[in-house]
Amino acid sequence: MNRREALQKLGLSFGIVIASPVLFHASCAKKSTTYFFNELELQLLTETSNVIIPGTDELPKASDVGVAEYIDHYVADIVEDDEQKQLRAFMQQYMKAISPEKPVTYWVEQSFSSEWETKETWKAEVETYEKMLANGSEGTVSDEVAVFALLTNLKSLMIRAYRGSELVGEQVLAYDPVPGRQIGCIDLDEATGGRIWSL
Repeated sequence: MNRREALQKLGLSFGIVIASPVLFHASCAKKSTTYFFNELELQLLTETSNVIIPGTDELPKASDVGVAEYIDHYVADIVEDDEQKQLRAFMQQYMKAISPEKPVTYWVEQSFSSEWETKETWKAEVETYEKMLANGSEGTVSDEVAVFALLTNLKSLMIRAYRGSELVGEQVLAYDPVPGRQIGCIDLDEATGGRIWSL
């Protein structure tokens, strides 16, 4: 055996010895794939986004394009700490409020289909709650108010994530990777088949 073969075998054996503890540790330890929400909260967020953006035969549903994962990243990276704290509290209250009698569809429908006066009352309760938190005192709100505040905050993020996804942006909406042509006054149906532009 020449010197080169001996060094290669020696290097390979050291590599196996050094890598073994790392590989064994990595295979035993389960890493979380979430950033802000925990696994159960992310699952609930996924189910909720599928109720809000259910999809059709032609359109993907929210979970098909990773809406919940986008929100998880966004809240972890962009949202301020005090708002994160409030979102976490409302999400935990939402988790506890889910039951066979009151599933996700019930809470989504109640949050978005309630009377205008009811929504205004809920908004006032949320404002009072936020003021109490800002003053350092503890406050609570009803399940209805907590879920309403959570879902109204996250709905616009869900829509942004859905419209901004690669699948929807390139295959559902009107998409032109190299725009530049300007065609005077024509209507949307003639220009894009009635679809809005993806960007």
